[in-house]
Amino acid sequence: MKWRLRSSITRRLAVLFAAVVMVTLATVGSYLYRSLASQLEFRDDSELLGKVTQTRHLLEELRSVQEIEKARDSFLNVVFVLARPGGEVLIQNVRSPVTAPKMEPVPVDREPTVKDISDWHTSAGPGRAVIARGLIGGRGGEELEILLAREAGERVALLAEYRRDLVFACIMGALIASLLGWLTVRRGLAPVSLVAKKANEISSRRLDTRLNIDEAPAELRELTGAFNAMLDRLEDGVRRLSGFSADLAHDLRTPLNALMVKTQVGLARQRSADEYRALLESNVEEYERLSRLIESTLFLARADNAQLALRPEPLNVRSTLDKIAEYFSGVADDAGVTLAVSGEATMTADPTLVERAVSNLVSNGIRHTRGGCTLRITSIEREDSVTIEVENPGVGIPAEQLDRVFDRYFRGDASRTESTGSAGLGLSIVRAIMSLHHGKARVASDGGATRFTLIFPKKSPV
Repeated sequence: MKWRLRSSITRRLAVLFAAVVMVTLATVGSYLYRSLASQLEFRDDSELLGKVTQTRHLLEELRSVQEIEKARDSFLNVVFVLARPGGEVLIQNVRSPVTAPKMEPVPVDREPTVKDISDWHTSAGPGRAVIARGLIGGRGGEELEILLAREAGERVALLAEYRRDLVFACIMGALIASLLGWLTVRRGLAPVSLVAKKANEISSRRLDTRLNIDEAPAELRELTGAFNAMLDRLEDGVRRLSGFSADLAHDLRTPLNALMVKTQVGLARQRSADEYRALLESNVEEYERLSRLIESTLFLARADNAQLALRPEPLNVRSTLDKIAEYFSGVADDAGVTLAVSGEATMTADPTLVERAVSNLVSNGIRHTRGGCTLRITSIEREDSVTIEVENPGVGIPAEQLDRVFDRYFRGDASRTESTGSAGLGLSIVRAIMSLHHGKARVASDGGATRFTLIFPKKSPV
């Protein structure tokens, strides 16, 4: 099995082609051999039948048995025995005694047919024989039995030589076919080598290189297209990973630098216990920011690698939204924002993840809602889905940024998010949660209001 897996396609196809040719030649050769054997046997049988008719005519034209001696030359290639019905041999053209086969003689009044011929085994080898009766001098003459036989030695020798020629021809045909098959397959698979050579030129620094589908053979176009699609995904993944690494390093550096500077300033001279306490309390905020950043990053990493398992259960959406609104009521009051919840719906989903997704949208909406305005949280139940909308009036999102709001570390208003300590992962987590539920996350903004829409299936997958 390992040899089969490691052997080249060219070698396997060449061997397979040779095997097919070998089987084909063997089948044709077997048919030809049987056809020749049948034709030779029919020829010998026809000759025996002709000899029977000839002998009967000779007997009818002669007046005595002795006159048949003159016609011996007509039976040089067959065994000829003339006997009386009792078994008394009158004439035979072979020296050794002949034992007649046990078979019914053909009557005088019927012409012999192929069915009257039987196999006959003698000391010289196998053969075919026929026994027929004839009359000397015609009607009213003495009735004699005519035994005519033909040995199969010549026919067997001819068939044996023919069989050897067939075997040799099959072997040589298979060898030639395997060689031609190998050359043909190698030439036919040359485009595969070109594709492999082109693929080897692609590296992590040259992921923008693509295979030319138009130049590929028809059989390889689907494979070439799939390979290019894979390169597209790899290039996008590498690009995202590079951006992710850079953004993560930047967001880790900011709180770490703040901690380092504050600590260095605090240790620059002797301070009182209250001053050290104030320094530690200030550092706690940065630690919490680091903790949130690391926790969010780990959540996204587990979601991307399918390491998060959903625990769906029946969920009253209105109760969940009321719970979230109550949780953010204090923050909303401080920002001068009113929270309004409306709609009734039920679905099957993971309550913890649903709360986290909606909470991220509400938290984001409060930060970007103008004071004195209302942030609306609405649930809509449809036949096969449940939609949750979070709409907040504000400055809106520029049209060119709408496609990027769910990207990691994307922050449309950098100065504002820096002041609020946002790492730009909240909306990425929302999209990951919707992907786990096989749902969709959308955003729309008309310049004065922004509406985030979460579309959940009524029954989330396990």
